[in-house]
Amino acid sequence: SLGFWARTQASGAAAGMSTDAPLFESAQTFDGPREGCVFKLGHLGLGYYLDVRADTAPSAERQQLEELRPRLPERWRQCTSLRQERLNVDPDAGCGVSLEHSEFGFAVSRVDDTPGQDLGKGDVIVAVEGRLFAGLSGPQMQASFQKRRLQGARLQVADLAEVSRLSKMDPAIVECWDAQHQRNYYFHKKTGRSAWSIEELEPSDAASSSGAAEKAPPPIDLASFLSHGFAKPKDLPKARKSKAKANAAAGTGQDESDLAREERKRWADWNSGERGGYTEQFLERYKGCQSNPNKPKEDKRLKGSVGPGQGMEYMARWTGSNNSFN
Repeated sequence: SLGFWARTQASGAAAGMSTDAPLFESAQTFDGPREGCVFKLGHLGLGYYLDVRADTAPSAERQQLEELRPRLPERWRQCTSLRQERLNVDPDAGCGVSLEHSEFGFAVSRVDDTPGQDLGKGDVIVAVEGRLFAGLSGPQMQASFQKRRLQGARLQVADLAEVSRLSKMDPAIVECWDAQHQRNYYFHKKTGRSAWSIEELEPSDAASSSGAAEKAPPPIDLASFLSHGFAKPKDLPKARKSKAKANAAAGTGQDESDLAREERKRWADWNSGERGGYTEQFLERYKGCQSNPNKPKEDKRLKGSVGPGQGMEYMARWTGSNNSFN
């Protein structure tokens, strides 16, 4: 496939821009203004970049392209082959274009000589008059195109091969520029690897499937997660071996039911009668206990302070006077 520079040059030529100035020229310092270029620090490094905003196309068409690009799917939003063409409609021959439905828009399969279009096989019409085709079904796409099929309608066109390649590319792989070798390379943001081609960074199908199988976590039990959260659930305590099971395992010839029946009979014999063993033991332990004994309540009134003229001797001691009423 064409490199980033070549694709941009091709799209610039299709849009009417001059292709004399290169896309990027590395420069450590600003050497003065250059026609059609801007000096900045971009994704390819510090230097002169081709000014794609130069007034080389009509302002209305350029504005419509700029408004359409943010609405494109994120994976192929930065395709460099995006351009705008005018639709020719003949009253008798129609548009003279054979279109096929695709996930990106109408793919051009054939173009007739009459009335003639600035399209070719391998192009894809992604929008008509700003109406985006990506994500629409076949009937919806056909109805939208028929509604806007007028002479001079603006078609937003891109290269189908480039759009397909960008849509399948891993979003973690970005395209960069090597100033030393003067060519583009690709960098994987997750693995930190770089390569001259995308295929070298993309894992093979066998490796990706095996790695996914190894790293696949076990399914989450919702009931266990709601009970314990992310903590590991505690192991259940080991069941103690009962005496009955021990006797049964010892070869007494009795099963658990027989042993349980004998145990219940022993307890019944011990508690036989109205005052059995359990009752006698209970009465012996709690003999002489009272449930709610009555305690005499203490008189909370002050002694010698009841009634006027009584108990005033403490007042004299407190005031230091013989007259308790002073």
